[in-house]
This record gives sequence, C-alpha cells and structure tokens, in this order.
Amino acid sequence: MAPGLAAARPPMLVVYADGLVVAGAAHELRLPPAEVRALVKALGRDLAGQPVTATPRPGRPTVYDAPATVLGVDSGAEMREVYVPFLDLATDDYAAGLVEARDRLSRLADRAAAQGRNYSTDRVRLSAEQVTTPATTAKPLPEGVPVPPETQAHSGRKDYKGNKAHTIARLIPRDGSWHVYRTSTGEHIALSWRYLLPHE
Repeated sequence: MAPGLAAARPPMLVVYADGLVVAGAAHELRLPPAEVRALVKALGRDLAGQPVTATPRPGRPTVYDAPATVLGVDSGAEMREVYVPFLDLATDDYAAGLVEARDRLSRLADRAAAQGRNYSTDRVRLSAEQVTTPATTAKPLPEGVPVPPETQAHSGRKDYKGNKAHTIARLIPRDGSWHVYRTSTGEHIALSWRYLLPHE
C-alpha cells in the first residue's frame, strides 16, 4: 500500500452515539436511538471473546499485501476493537462473529449510500505523494491549493478547515483517485482528499 493511501482512505463506516452514520466520509444517515442500541448490542455479541488481532483458522494460507479490516464497538462501558487481516478475501477462514459484524456494518454502509444524503463539512484531509515518473498530461496545481508538508519520505498529509478546505474541495476532484499536478517549481505531485469525520 502506498504510504499516503491509508491517510486518504476513510473508514468504511462510523456510527456515533447520537445516531449519525457516516459511510466512507461520503454519505450520512441518522438512526433512531433504539436502532443504535440494537446495533451496539449486536456488535458486542459478534466481537465477544475475540482477540485484539484475529488469526485465520489453522492451516489456512496467509494473504499478503491485502487490506485489513478493523471492527470496533464502544458500549459506553468498554471499547472493543478487533484487527482482522485480509478478511474480505478469506471470510471462510475467520470466526463467524467477525464475518457477521463485517456484514452487518457493510449493510448499514450500503443503506447510508442508498438512502442517506451527501456528507460534507468545512474540514478536509489532503494527502500528497511525490511522482517520480510524471504524467505528460499533468495540469498546473490550481492556485490557492496548498501542498501538505512531508510527514514521511515522499508523501505528506495535512488537515485544513475553512476557506482552504473549501478551495481544496472546489478545485481537486473527489472521486477516490489520485490526481497529478505540476507545481510552480516543476515538481509533480499526486493529490487526494476527503472530508474529515466528526471525531477526527
């Protein structure tokens, strides 16, 4: 996974205590209190007894370079979180509760995308990657768009709010892709951004 990819990729789904559901930092939905309580209870059952890091059943092969899934639920009394490597590629290799939790949250994410409204805020996270083999079609970096400082070798990210956030959202496409631009110094960078979630 490219260094900046994890920074640019939002959680698939976050559900807050007040009923706010945000799917992929792109869609939002509001759940009634009773449904939130039922979801927390069900996820608590799904994750009960699971280790902090799940492992596939004995004898199953390991899948390398595959995304991991993090499943979590905060009951108010405790926070339970399970890290599950390559769950989407090997559902038969893991405990049924983990698969059920993943499916339960996936269904809610699909519901938010289908029935909810577009999610937006005045805060964004902009991620950047240096491009060593620049595209000949790279456009000049739009005026007013900042370049995040490096947070690790050849990549960086920074959170912006207010006018800078609105400028980024207006001038850089938000389609899940990285877009390559040419800076005033002739360097080429790939940019991707997403809206920040309420807890970020």
